Amino acid sequence: MLIFCPCIPAQAKHQPSQALKPAPAPALAALKDPATPEQIREYLKLSGEMDSYRARWIASVDANRSIGAPYWPASFWSTVKAEMRRTDLEPTYIQLYQHAVSRELMAQVLSAYHTLGAQHFSGSPQSAKLNAAWAPMQSEMEQVKLAKTREVIYKVFNEYKPQIKAAQAKYLAQHPESKEK
Repeated sequence: MLIFCPCIPAQAKHQPSQALKPAPAPALAALKDPATPEQIREYLKLSGEMDSYRARWIASVDANRSIGAPYWPASFWSTVKAEMRRTDLEPTYIQLYQHAVSRELMAQVLSAYHTLGAQHFSGSPQSAKLNAAWAPMQSEMEQVKLAKTREVIYKVFNEYKPQIKAAQAKYLAQHPESKEK
């Protein structure tokens, strides 16, 4: 199960006039015989994992709004969530699954999904094998997921730079005690 957490860089709060660029995602080597893109797409369809992830990912924006400066407009956050809805996550999922799950294991997982259904898959031996395949890669996977999140945030932030810069100036004029410069 993928979990992304939005990350607004500290410099975004303080330098709205500069263009921000996300750090590239680390390159992950695929397994010798990785799950195929077709297998992964079928798994995502059967499991509903990508849809449920997207809902959690978008909800996390509201939970992390305090990361942004107080003068960032509400429309910035709405645009971030809209961009998250439009973001094609399939390539990221394929990259991650090909890094962690073999073709043979994914075939077992798909067979179990077809036999057991989504409701009963989680208690199956195939589910345990899938989870075990993910465990050693957590650090690398978190980096890839964070890079994808930053990509969306930076894209929207850069679109909103002029508005944020103007709002920052107004905020600083109204709050001279602010430590922000």
